[in-house]
Amino acid sequence: MHELIDQAIQLALIGNWDDAIVINLQILEDNPKDIATLNRLARAYSELGEKSKAKTTYEIVLKLDKYNAIANKNLRLLPHQKAYHQELIQEDFIETPGLTRSVSLVKIGSRETLATLCTKQKSLLTSKGRLLGVTTVDKLSIGCLPDDLSFKLTKLIEKNYEYACCIKSISENAVTIFIREIKRPNRASYSPTFSKALTYSKLKK
Repeated sequence: MHELIDQAIQLALIGNWDDAIVINLQILEDNPKDIATLNRLARAYSELGEKSKAKTTYEIVLKLDKYNAIANKNLRLLPHQKAYHQELIQEDFIETPGLTRSVSLVKIGSRETLATLCTKQKSLLTSKGRLLGVTTVDKLSIGCLPDDLSFKLTKLIEKNYEYACCIKSISENAVTIFIREIKRPNRASYSPTFSKALTYSKLKK
């Protein structure tokens, strides 16, 4: 059973929704009340534009768990959702010295959340205590930036630097994002975010 679940999640990660439906239905034959599987199935239906089936499946989840956050949220969004709804970054990942960086996240979100993601999907930086969190556009938590990078970007955001982020790669238990500096103050003393000239000692001033 665990192998089937892993397979279903992997299919979702690569956006193979037709096969994901087949595998999730197979899992439900043995455990028709498995909420995680029902949510995965509903999501696969919605990605293929089969909103009626998605709605019915989410409603089954809510009969089993009326407070289920995933089903409640997705059912609410379903009427407005388009197939393959993720907001994607259309350009390729282009590494630019000083302005871009790829980083592996820490405190990764749940496997169910990771299964909703895809490469090039737009993501956002949000304050999360001492760390900078990374979320989807609709506020699902993906993970956090490491301590040192959280500190650095928090300080720079306070100085009016701005960033764009998207998913670069994803697996069951790891996410790498691509961060690009898109704006910084127009002063000679303000260096590109990821340049060697911008040291932590300068940020602490």
